[in-house]
Amino acid sequence: MFVQHMLAVLKSNGRLATVMPHGVLFRGGEEREARQYFIDRGYLEAVIGLPSNLFYGTGIPACILILNKEGAPQRDHVLFINADREYREGKAQNHLRPEDIDKIVHAYRAGKNIDGYAKRVPVAHIRDEDYNCNIRRYVDNAPPPEPHDVRAHLHGGVPVSEIDALDHFWQNYQGLRESCFIPRNYSNKNSPVAYADFSADFSSKRDIAPFINTHPGVTQGHAQFMTVLESWWQEHLPVIEALAPDPDNQQAANLGRNVYAVRATLLDSIERTFASQHLLNRYQVRGAFANYYKQLASDFKSIAASGWGPELIPDEDILQSQFPQVLAELEQQHARLAELQALFAAASEEDFEDTDETGVLPADEVKSLKTALKETKGMMKLAKRDQNFGDWDSHRVEAERIEKQLARHKALEDEAKLLKAAIKSTEAKKDELVEQARLKISKDEARQVIVERLGKTLLNSYRQYLRADQRACIAAIENLWNKYAITAKQIEAERDEAAKVLQEFLVELGYE
Repeated sequence: MFVQHMLAVLKSNGRLATVMPHGVLFRGGEEREARQYFIDRGYLEAVIGLPSNLFYGTGIPACILILNKEGAPQRDHVLFINADREYREGKAQNHLRPEDIDKIVHAYRAGKNIDGYAKRVPVAHIRDEDYNCNIRRYVDNAPPPEPHDVRAHLHGGVPVSEIDALDHFWQNYQGLRESCFIPRNYSNKNSPVAYADFSADFSSKRDIAPFINTHPGVTQGHAQFMTVLESWWQEHLPVIEALAPDPDNQQAANLGRNVYAVRATLLDSIERTFASQHLLNRYQVRGAFANYYKQLASDFKSIAASGWGPELIPDEDILQSQFPQVLAELEQQHARLAELQALFAAASEEDFEDTDETGVLPADEVKSLKTALKETKGMMKLAKRDQNFGDWDSHRVEAERIEKQLARHKALEDEAKLLKAAIKSTEAKKDELVEQARLKISKDEARQVIVERLGKTLLNSYRQYLRADQRACIAAIENLWNKYAITAKQIEAERDEAAKVLQEFLVELGYE
């Protein structure tokens, strides 16, 4: 009903996008008739499947229906996009990452088939399916089943076919494959499948990650990518600098100050720059830049509106460059306070033991020691009154011991209080120093600092994607280790040995 109403109020060339539950795509009755109406008249342009738990308060997956009256009489297909597997998991709900959004938008605007993601489905095909628009019926993005080689499980070795399947990593990280796997000299006319063994550098699964992280092929591959990125940034820096108002050339300034046009220009340029490399795919390249631009959108708008203002420089950057001693002092104070708070938290646990002799005491022990000290001092008074100097002296020693314990604990509590006050004072001092330093920064100095920050943020955005690819490589090789490093024969041998040891124990205990 809502979709029909929105469609009815569209202009003759209007377009709408609405979020709907998946049920509207396949339910029968009047909803089927509505789908038939939209499709036969060419109004339904695209159906986009979204991940589950994306919207607050509901865990079910949703979809986006895009209806477009412009060109509807000539439209003979519907674009199906299945984007339900690409998202970032969150605690309360899932989120679409910038690269996920960019991929959806790019697939919709391109309107072309993307294997396992998007497909142009002719209306005749949908009609044959009785107007059922279930997305998976047309675009199945389910991952292929995990392969298992029975012979490798039984006799050892890693199937070369599964190693070949990781060609993305071998192509981008030169020499990594040869470092991780050693071909087996195995030939059997009845079993043409080739196998390889893990490198001698891997004595356990824990060796894989540090080996790959420090491999020259991995570090060089990332370094080459970052070198190209830095060159691209230097080449296109004038485009960023043109965002700032230029009173001497107002026409050029007006062209450059369109933040969204600059984003589109840079996004297309960086995609073309990295089109020939295979370390990151085109959607990751675009997504990393989209993520970068989203982080600094307010900065770019401020630059376009008021130029290179010192207020765009973060407080931490000013402190790091002008007052590093303040940051160092603050870091030391926070570290010591965290250490003390951890001691007090540990002391509150039931099985606490002060093995390091820090002097910290549990709260209940502090209370009992104070009571014991009060009683001991009372006993001292009685012993002194009765002139029993031997008992008085022993009570005095005990009182001094308790007072010493309490004093050590009290010193730690006082130190924590002083640290909190010092941190508060340093924070206030920090804010004052930042404001004073900001007033002294010229426009040109601010431009240099801001440009440097923009460049570092861009590089860090892409480093995150490179590290993710590196982690994926580690996970893929660890998966092969989990499957094939230990054979079934080894597991059976370990089982038999454990059974033998158990049998010996049972005999010693008299059960056999």
